[in-house]
Amino acid sequence: MFFKKKVGWEYFTVDEMKCKGSGECHMDDAFMAKLDTLRKRYGKPIIITSGYRSAVYNISLGGAKNSAHVQGKAADIAVSHADAYKLVGLAIDLGFTGIGVSQKGEGRFIHIDTADSTDKQPRPHIWSY
Repeated sequence: MFFKKKVGWEYFTVDEMKCKGSGECHMDDAFMAKLDTLRKRYGKPIIITSGYRSAVYNISLGGAKNSAHVQGKAADIAVSHADAYKLVGLAIDLGFTGIGVSQKGEGRFIHIDTADSTDKQPRPHIWSY
């Protein structure tokens, strides 16, 4: 099934941002605007491996209880090597508040989000998987 781009999303489609478990897509508009800006500055296509996640699907993956994916404020991007380095630099410059780096073995990716600070997790924050 083909899904058109959501009004206001320049580079991404609902199909690539929707939950792989439920098919729902509740992406945060401010996050998507920032993601579009990231894509524009990056200058080439970005492959999203995970966008919105329903709470049930997130649990099935072992995702964090308060995951930014469940809030529609996160995306995992398939990228490696020099492209990963460039993407992380751009994400920092654009003010993404969470950056997770997985750059070992197969399935390398960068997680980016705009989650808010909590008592347990002040932002901005960067981590590795």
